[in-house]
Amino acid sequence: MAAFTLNSNTNHTTASVKYLFDFLSDFKNFAAILPEDKVENFQYDGNQCSFNIRGITPMTIKLIEKTPYSGLLFSSEGLAKFNFSLKVDFEGAPELPGQCAVHLSGDLNPIIKAMAEKPLQTLVNTMSLKLSQLNSI
Repeated sequence: MAAFTLNSNTNHTTASVKYLFDFLSDFKNFAAILPEDKVENFQYDGNQCSFNIRGITPMTIKLIEKTPYSGLLFSSEGLAKFNFSLKVDFEGAPELPGQCAVHLSGDLNPIIKAMAEKPLQTLVNTMSLKLSQLNSI
């Protein structure tokens, strides 16, 4: 297996850090930061969500750690070939716009890693960008 970490671009947020943290802490909102054209069968409950991304294996994600207004840590569950952690970091004062970034870490077979690295990098960049563009209403 080959360990990897993919880091998104850091983006300036439109909404406050607190709003984005609270928004992403609720799995019903998780689909809002995924690429719509690539996600299928999104389902959620209070503790997890699952979905398929075309070209990548189906995924189930659980929230495992919340650090108020600075980060959320998610972990995959039940994936035999692809276990990963997904970390969303926020910087800035809670009540003001700030910055966000998404980090994906895991282990993959080196051949699969070579094929999946570009789509996964696109995924983390898309997630960070979509999160940064959300507006608090």
